[in-house]
Formats: sequence, C-alpha cells, structure tokens
Amino acid sequence: MKPILKWGIFVVICAGGAAAWYLNADSAEKTVQLRTTTVVKGDFVNKVQATGTLEPQELVDVGAQVTGEIKEFGTDVNGNRVDYGSEVKAGQLLARIDDTIVELDIKRAEASVAQAKAQILSADASVVQAKANISQAKANKNKADRDLQRAKKLGVGDALSQMDYDQYVTAAESAEANLESAMAQLNTAEAQQASAAAQLQSAEAQLQSELRNRDYTRITTPVDGTIVVRQVNVGQTVVSSMNATTLFLVARDLSKMQIWASVNEADIAKVKQGQEVRYTVDALPNETFTGTVNKIRPNATMSSNVVTYIVEVDIENPDRKLLPYMSADANFIVKEIKDALLIPDAAFDFHPTPDMIAEEYRGKRPTPPKAGADLPAGINPADEESGGERALVWKKDGTKVIPIRVIKGLSDGTRTVVTPAAGESLKEGDELVTGISEMTARESKGADGNSPFGMKRPERRPRSTGGADAKPGQSPAAGQQGPPPM
Repeated sequence: MKPILKWGIFVVICAGGAAAWYLNADSAEKTVQLRTTTVVKGDFVNKVQATGTLEPQELVDVGAQVTGEIKEFGTDVNGNRVDYGSEVKAGQLLARIDDTIVELDIKRAEASVAQAKAQILSADASVVQAKANISQAKANKNKADRDLQRAKKLGVGDALSQMDYDQYVTAAESAEANLESAMAQLNTAEAQQASAAAQLQSAEAQLQSELRNRDYTRITTPVDGTIVVRQVNVGQTVVSSMNATTLFLVARDLSKMQIWASVNEADIAKVKQGQEVRYTVDALPNETFTGTVNKIRPNATMSSNVVTYIVEVDIENPDRKLLPYMSADANFIVKEIKDALLIPDAAFDFHPTPDMIAEEYRGKRPTPPKAGADLPAGINPADEESGGERALVWKKDGTKVIPIRVIKGLSDGTRTVVTPAAGESLKEGDELVTGISEMTARESKGADGNSPFGMKRPERRPRSTGGADAKPGQSPAAGQQGPPPM
C-alpha cells in the first residue's frame, strides 16, 4: 500500500474519532429546564356557545285573496313608493290589484239584489190576494151553509123540490172547496214570499262579498312596521288559491328583535329563561350586544344524528344597527366569576421527580386537600357548577418546585378557576410548572451560538433611542443592548 494512501486513511480515522468524541462527550451531562405557565387574575365566564340568526319578534304576512294584476304600489310614511325597508302605518296602501272584474261582479250582484226585491214585492201581492180570496171563500161558504140549513128544515116536499135541495147541498160543498183552494193559494204565496226573501238575502250576501273583494284589491298593512320582503312587481298577476299569496312581509317593530339560536342537547339543560346572553354579529365584530332568553322551543330537530333545540333570545335594537337575518354568535352566560385566579389545565398534569422538589419539601410530598376545613367559602363539593375538586400544582422556586394545594372550580376546557387551600399561597404572576425540557451541554452551547458545527447567532447592535443625534445602533446609555432595529 502506498504511504500517501496510508496517511489518508489515518487522517480520516482520526477525524472521525474526534467528531464522535465531540458528539458524545457531553451526552451524559444534561440540563433540565422547567416549562412554566403564569397564574393570571381575571374574569371567568362559564358559557354555552351557539349560533343563530336575528329575526323580527313579530313578522306579519300580508297576502292577496283575489286574483288580478298588480296595477300600482302605495307610498310609505315619507311619501316614497313602497319598497324594501319602507316604514308604513296600519291601514296604509301597499299595492292595488286591478279591480275591473270585481266591479263587474258587483254590478251583477246589485242586479240580483234588485231582482230579489221585485220578487218579494210580487210575492207580497200574491199573499194579499190569497188572503182576500180566503175571505171571499169564507163568506160564500157561510152563505151556502145557511141555505143548506134552511133547506134541511123545510125538507123535500111541495115547498122544496128534490132538485132544489140538491143544489143547496152542492153549493155548500163547492163553497167549502173554494175556501180550501184559497187557503192553499195563500200557502203558495207565502212560500213564494219566503223564497223571494231568501233570494234577497243571498243576493245581498253576494253583493257584500263582491264589495269585500273590491276592498281586497287594495292591499293594506294591518300593523305599523317595516317592510322586510316585497315579493311582487307592478304588472305581475296574482293568482289566489286555497292559501293567500304572500305579497309583503312586514316586521312590526325592528327596535325589538330576537335571536333564534340552535343549542345542542348536551348544553340545553344549562339554558334557562331570563338568562343573560352576549352575542356578536359579523357586521359589527368589535361590538358585543346583550339579550335575555325568552323561551326554549320544545320541538327539537335532528341533523346528522345531532339533536338541537331552538332558543329564542329577546334583544333590543333601538338604533336599528342590527338587521333581520344577520348571523349571530351567542354565548349563554351560565356563571361568571370576577377577579378569579386562572391557571391552564396543563399545570395539573405535572408530576415532579424527588430531586426536582425543594429540599425542605422532600420526603413529605403533600396530598391534595381534603374535604372540610380546607374548602373555601362559596365552593360546594356537591355542586357541579362551583367545583370543589382538590388538586395539587407545583410552583417554580428557583431551579426547584414547591407544592401548592388548590381547590378546582369551573373550567372552560383550557383554563380552570382555582382557590388556594387553607395555609397555601398562590397569587397572580406566580409561575406554575407544566413540564420539563432536557438539553445536553452541547445543545445548550449550540443554542448560545458557540457550537463549531452550528450557526453563530448574529451579534446584537446597541438599541438606539431614536434621538436626533443618535446614530444607528447606538444608545446614550453605555453598555445598553437591545434587539437589532426592525
């Protein structure tokens, strides 16, 4: 083997050994860094989140009950043509339907009324005539009866022949038949009179119906409000059917509205009537509005095996900022705690090794507080809302940790309200340990920029105060360092 090749192999082996020695020399020397979180003090709100839409509290459906062409629109309170957003008063004309056909129907109905009245007059005359015929028939019958009685007293003989006697009998029978016929004629006349009266009532009812249809050609609003929807145009033909055709939707009062929020069945038990609701809308993302729960509709809906309930929330809208059908993100306030100590839930999962614990606490690791005297006022362990679960957290003390016993309160899944147990000290700004990070000496050097194999961190220039006489990278305070200018 050539000497040059031997020397090359030797150099490679030495370089590899040096690199391995450098990489593994400090692997056993590891430093432990504590990951911490800070205790904060603030307001904690336990809430139920839901989404919904803004709806008018009362929406009036104005429809058409007659068929015809829309001839014109009415005017609003400002004298402008009725349109979306128009303010209108009760009884105000919104639109007019062509009433030509209705007017012809009214004339036909009026003619029918006149004809029925004439028939009544004719029937009345027939009744009067029939009654007169009855009186005449009664008189004829009475005379025939008297003649027959005298003939019976005389008897058939020289003074009264048989033929004459038979004539008296026939006359009495004929008079009685005429009386019965006259009475029948009276019954017929009275029946015609009743029929004519019924026809008059029918004709008058038809006339009233046609007059009402003429009123229906004038579409008016029954309430004061704002037109939310206009579904017709001038020239459009409205066809009336079993259900009245919707022409306009009028919101009674847009200064008072509602949110119809969909609440999951898992959270519906936390929603109560009269509960405060805070919500935002996309149109005004920097403003938070409040409302009050009115009621929970019992008719649930299911979609993709998820059951939800509609909750009606009453809201005030005095300046009309909010418009119907806006989307709302609503928070139902279940409970609110002011100036509460809040810590992340990760702090409850940390369990230190004995060498991490401060020396005075070693060998007597505390347990979470027990029920009874350690429980602060206002916390009921049997009350799910107020909490009451005991826990142990670890506060950073230099490079070590010390135990702090706390009582857990409400949680939003990320942060938990805590109260220090009796004899414990926990305040805003304290650092609680959530975990550890292990780093080797080489990694630590690499992080400082001193590793021969790592990139060196650029040197920071002195922070400038930005004065008129200051040069870039200089500061009047000697030795003051800061981040490089942005």
